[in-house]
Amino acid sequence: MDDLQRERIVGAVLAEIQRQGILGPQQSWSGGNGNGAGRFSTKLERIAIIGAGNGGMAIAAHQTLKGYKVNLFSFYGRELKPIREKGGIEVFGGAEGFARLNLVTESMEEAVKDAQVIMVVAPASSHIAIATLLTPLVKDGQIIVLNPGRTGGSIEFARAMRRQGLRTRPYLAETNTLIYAAETRAPARVEILKEKNKMRVSAFPAKDNPVVIPMLQQMYPQIEAGQNVLEIAFNNVGGVFHPAAALLNTATLQRVAGGEKGLHWYGNMITQPVCDMVMEKMDKEKVSLAEAFGLDAWPALKWVWESYGVKGNTLFEALRSNPHVAGFSAPGDLYAFHNILDEVPNNLVPQASFAKVVGIPTPAMDSIVNLACVMTGIDFWSMGRTVESLGLGGMSKEEILYFVEQVGLQPVRMDVQPERVLQGVS
Repeated sequence: MDDLQRERIVGAVLAEIQRQGILGPQQSWSGGNGNGAGRFSTKLERIAIIGAGNGGMAIAAHQTLKGYKVNLFSFYGRELKPIREKGGIEVFGGAEGFARLNLVTESMEEAVKDAQVIMVVAPASSHIAIATLLTPLVKDGQIIVLNPGRTGGSIEFARAMRRQGLRTRPYLAETNTLIYAAETRAPARVEILKEKNKMRVSAFPAKDNPVVIPMLQQMYPQIEAGQNVLEIAFNNVGGVFHPAAALLNTATLQRVAGGEKGLHWYGNMITQPVCDMVMEKMDKEKVSLAEAFGLDAWPALKWVWESYGVKGNTLFEALRSNPHVAGFSAPGDLYAFHNILDEVPNNLVPQASFAKVVGIPTPAMDSIVNLACVMTGIDFWSMGRTVESLGLGGMSKEEILYFVEQVGLQPVRMDVQPERVLQGVS
């Protein structure tokens, strides 16, 4: 695609926006009328957290202690009951204190109505459901962040919102990792093992980064902008760190299930043979994928260094010597911790799918997906995210990059559908 073609597409989209009188999104939402218009504000004050698991509780508690008004939503009353009973969340480790949240609710509408930033801290397998329910509630300029998005998260989220008739223009973004290494230690009590030293974020489309990034840096100054959501996705290491270790170390799962105490993920689940013979190869495939798209690639060793400040000569050495994650518990079930049910269809399957676009072979990733299919009886290849399911089928590498950087999320009230225009460009 040459510059003239790009200008033609952008011009068509901008002309349609002007024709319909649709203003660009605002930097954050504060107040507003019933039509989705809000008042310009760049000072962050109100945050909504969707999800009350390890990460959701950690973010809600820490940001409350920092002085923000935080609303916490969960679909599950059992997650919120102890928080209500105790009057808040106790957090220790990387942050210390008792956080009395602004609101704890099972109403998504109540949680997000006044929020400037909506942080989705939930498994990627729930993104479509959350997007569907959020669509009629979200207002112009509100910032929705998938923390993290796994691979293709914001693209899938945006498609779900369009299918539900999105008529406002929020911002949408995703992170390359969960900002904390955190684990719940008791009801309404969470330990922050480590707040990551660096986290990359990109808006979808990336042209919105100048608005989204400064807002999020008020929460976490260590956030930096990625080139686009594909760079964010291809540098998510969850698919490398989790599925292979779970599938190839069922002996430890059995020991935990049998009641043995003191077993840990990085100390007992990730063994040197699995790390050296499988995880390292998966990581090289992921790096090759990012490089083939012309994106900044973080090998897993660099990711550990950038996130935790821990170095190693090998990936196994870096993971085993990382004191910040030593406390992570080992699961007693193959389906626990989303290591298989979330990571395989939402990280490995889409990365293998994107790799086909640029001709990168992924035998290690494919083997782990196939093994997961055999061991669980679930066809992850058919249920996982793919280039086709994300609406990018038939696009070239250049068209995909242009789409995630310049087009992205659009409300359905636009007559021009940029993705269709793009598919007609050679």
